[in-house]
Amino acid sequence: MNGKVDGDHVAKMDKVIATCQEIVKRDPKNWAAYHDMGVALMELGRYKEAANAFEHGHDLSRRDVEGLHLAGVAYAELKDYDRAIASWREVLKVNPRHAASRFFLGKVYALKGMWDPAIHEMKKSLEISPEVKPPLPYLHLAEIYLTRGLLDQAVACLEKARDLAPEDPQTRLNLGAAYLDRRRYEEALAESAEAVQLGGNVASAELNAGMALKRLGRLEEAAAAYQRGLKASGRDPELYLNLGEVYLLQGQVDKAIDVWKKTLEVSPEYANAHYNLGVAYHRQGRMNEATAEWRRALDVEPRHLGARVNLCAAHAQAQDYDQAIAEWKPLLDLHKDNPELLAGLAELYARKGDLGLAVDYARQAVIAGPGHPRAQFMLGVALARRGEAREALELMGKASKSETFLKTQVLTIRTCLDEVTLKTLRREAEKGGHGSDLSLVSKLLELTASTD
Repeated sequence: MNGKVDGDHVAKMDKVIATCQEIVKRDPKNWAAYHDMGVALMELGRYKEAANAFEHGHDLSRRDVEGLHLAGVAYAELKDYDRAIASWREVLKVNPRHAASRFFLGKVYALKGMWDPAIHEMKKSLEISPEVKPPLPYLHLAEIYLTRGLLDQAVACLEKARDLAPEDPQTRLNLGAAYLDRRRYEEALAESAEAVQLGGNVASAELNAGMALKRLGRLEEAAAAYQRGLKASGRDPELYLNLGEVYLLQGQVDKAIDVWKKTLEVSPEYANAHYNLGVAYHRQGRMNEATAEWRRALDVEPRHLGARVNLCAAHAQAQDYDQAIAEWKPLLDLHKDNPELLAGLAELYARKGDLGLAVDYARQAVIAGPGHPRAQFMLGVALARRGEAREALELMGKASKSETFLKTQVLTIRTCLDEVTLKTLRREAEKGGHGSDLSLVSKLLELTASTD
């Protein structure tokens, strides 16, 4: 049936082209025939010929602004974006309120990564035609905003598109995803349900619904949403990945492992699935299998931060600090001047006992992130280990203004501050007589002794 319709359409367009060619033979200045010929050629995907026909018609009649606009569309289809832009700019010189040329100009600017001009032209298009249907300018403007990280503006555009075309499932789906990014979870659920009702992509809608439910703490409902999505598309690795994460949150580690193995059957090169599988094995104390999975994640995605950090932590736990440091250093190649990562490397050197490098990296962390609590605290720890108690107390005091922060540093405190260092800090605090120093040392001693 479709083949016959397509064949009939091709035949009809061929007839239009032939008729137009006969007309221009008799009347070479008939610009309307060139215009109609261009439209038929566009319908057949013969974009270069179409652009030539439109331009010829426009040369014969400068009134044919629409032909010039369509020439731009044809050039855009040929990915000759510069000529497309030139055509639409000419249209706008004649008619600055040509909404379609504004819209297409915005699309092409976006394709070229020219975000500000793209936003400007899309907005101009919408000023001219704010109630346009289908609401493509709103949808494309939303995509640009999402690319630029302007989530609130993207949501506003998608909401307007939904209001103009409430029966479009893809708009509902996109809006649900945007609500999810803005942590508007109940609204994300509502839009995902609408997308399913309207015949949208069930797998994607249920994925969004499951993620919203998980973040609302409704784990059983989240698992059910992912399972419904998998019934619709059993080859979607994201659904498997998220279902496994729900099982892990529920403490069902074996089920999580089974699901993530299934993820890797569907998508063997999925780094996050290898990473998650490693986390599950670690929960079960299967360290060799855990580290093997994290290495596989890095083989697939060398920039995978979680896998790299977990490998380092595993080596550090085994007191293999040289290997932990070797694993950590590539993180700094990927994330230069990151104070958290510099402080982490400083801690590894402190645990190893190389206090010179511990202080060096901790100072780099403080320089990279002035006022960064973890960087300040780690520099204080390294200096304390080196016997420079006064400066150490000042730095750790600045970092530890809240007891909550200190509790996050329990592992660092226990592994880096030995009994001798803590006694030195206490003596310095007593000598100085500052209540804040004495309180800090008391908290350090308490956390060191705690079994939590």
